[in-house]
Amino acid sequence: MRAIAVCLVAMFHVWPSLVPGGYVGVDVFFVISGYLITGVLVREGERTGRVDLIAFYARRARRLLPAAMLVLLLVGVLTPLCLPASQWKDSAIEVFFSCFYLENWRLATQAVDYLAAENAPSPVQHYWSLSIEEQFYIVWPALIIAGLSATRVLGMSPRILLRAMFAIITAASIAASIWLTLTNPAWAYFVTHTRIWELGLGGLLALGVPVIGEGVRRFFGFAGIAAILAAAFLFSTKTPFPGYAALLPTLGTVFVILSGQSRSPLSVFSLLKLRPFQFLGDISYSLYLWHWPLVVFFSHGMGEAIDPIGGAAILAASIGLAAISKVHIEDRFRSPQPSQPLRRLAELLASLIVVPIVAFSTVYAGVAQETASVAANPGDYPGAAALLSGAPVPHVAFFAPPLATIKEDTPTSTEDCRLSFDGVAPVSCQFGNRNGDFKVFLMGDSHAEQWVPAFEKVASDRGWNAATYTKSACPLFPAMLLRNGSPYESCLAWGQRMLQIIEQQKPDVVILSHKNDLQLYPEGAANIHPSIDSTLVRLWRDIEALGPKVVVIADTPEWGVKSDECLAKDPACFVPYQSIARTDPLVVAQRSYPHVALIDFKDVVCPNERCPAVIGNVVVWRDRHHLTATYARSMADIFGKRLDAAIASN
Repeated sequence: MRAIAVCLVAMFHVWPSLVPGGYVGVDVFFVISGYLITGVLVREGERTGRVDLIAFYARRARRLLPAAMLVLLLVGVLTPLCLPASQWKDSAIEVFFSCFYLENWRLATQAVDYLAAENAPSPVQHYWSLSIEEQFYIVWPALIIAGLSATRVLGMSPRILLRAMFAIITAASIAASIWLTLTNPAWAYFVTHTRIWELGLGGLLALGVPVIGEGVRRFFGFAGIAAILAAAFLFSTKTPFPGYAALLPTLGTVFVILSGQSRSPLSVFSLLKLRPFQFLGDISYSLYLWHWPLVVFFSHGMGEAIDPIGGAAILAASIGLAAISKVHIEDRFRSPQPSQPLRRLAELLASLIVVPIVAFSTVYAGVAQETASVAANPGDYPGAAALLSGAPVPHVAFFAPPLATIKEDTPTSTEDCRLSFDGVAPVSCQFGNRNGDFKVFLMGDSHAEQWVPAFEKVASDRGWNAATYTKSACPLFPAMLLRNGSPYESCLAWGQRMLQIIEQQKPDVVILSHKNDLQLYPEGAANIHPSIDSTLVRLWRDIEALGPKVVVIADTPEWGVKSDECLAKDPACFVPYQSIARTDPLVVAQRSYPHVALIDFKDVVCPNERCPAVIGNVVVWRDRHHLTATYARSMADIFGKRLDAAIASN
């Protein structure tokens, strides 16, 4: 069963289009782990009257830590050599979380972090499932001990009480899994309480199974395998998961376990005891550990798409490393010599400290070097100012911001006043002179927020009473929009409140900007409601009726590729503007209502019809469609002059 599980996961990671639901192999692992661990602990408790937790955790440590720490150590060392600098810091942080089996919570947090939505997968991302299992190993033995103690007091069968306890926990976890998968799928996929039921199913199974006939067991075996394979080939990354969908592979695994051993050659047992399955099952843990870092490193070295030959090479290398790791790492530590058990355990515990130190030291040495070089020579990094001066830009060893910190190069001054997806009550950041007579508002989504570094300097230089109002993925728009296929109700509510604030505070100027991919709810609503551009014009007229002058900033293009990956291959890389140009509703609407002033910075981010990754030794793009705060700040003079002209226009 482990062989099937690990093969599904590995093939999904190598060829996701071939096995689009191969991620369910992890769920198969969960059921198996719950079954085996529960059985071991309950049998020990029934046999001896107690559970030796120290011995249990020592066995777990010897079984799991050596290979896991070795992979983490090598990832920490190889990351600066194999991955773009922008991924070094995230990789080091995830190595740290993986060392302490908290990677699932790290990924859950990142999955719902708007600014981290486009982060590349790290080479240790697969440790999320191991983290859930380790957290299970902490809680589950305590529950079994509590159950065994209670049965002695109550004078009842341990298995009856444990079944009741596990059934309640499993049912509660299933309910949480279904609910969160519907309401917050990014969070539901990684958190422990939406997955513990899968291990709980295995635990319930370990407490006893009904006696069934040979024919029924054979049927269960093939039905179980069919259910697992159906999930692997019919599910995809678009399938809401875990939730209801996870019942198919997990119950399939339960069926296979129920089928048990059989002498019949026409049984799943006869199939799974064949040598290839036994071999892959034996090395499944190490194979799981090794395959994903190889996928990540290979993808960055050879391109994101893995062809059949490359995929076969990754799988062959993974199996080879797993076989070596199984013999020389897993087996060596699993059965230490009688005279060396404490020494082996000390080595394992020391690795928990050494591995993250090595990973962080390797990464931060490079970050510190880049940061120091940039800070020592600020004049070498003119950014957008180089377009104005026309002076030659000096050759530098590192760009600004350092690539290892590029994803963090966001407008720090608005971190505490960026409204989340769920937020409704507007929150503002104040800039310039709070007592200034000239009041200016900047409003919109993250594409409006990206102008804050320039806006902040302009407001300060001119003594404006300036404020920003931004909300994640939410433009100021007076109609219901779609977000992830659902109505973005909080966005509409926020926009309505913003109009009230404009009426109350009466700013002199309202600057609007947002991403150019607005989608009305329901889809195709333009057929029954006014178009997006006509709705924008109506909004602008409504704002003007309240007193302010409206200025709109055209959206920046979506670069299409990650600048850090492009720069890793060619420091002079660029994207032709025509290849990424898209229709901007703001521009279309302004053409029909030229009374509103339009500012377009296309020539500053894509001069001469080319959109370079670097201008004036400053990296322009922090991801596929946001400017770095450093580059936006370098645009302050240009931003100020164009904004002055827009405000002065009729």
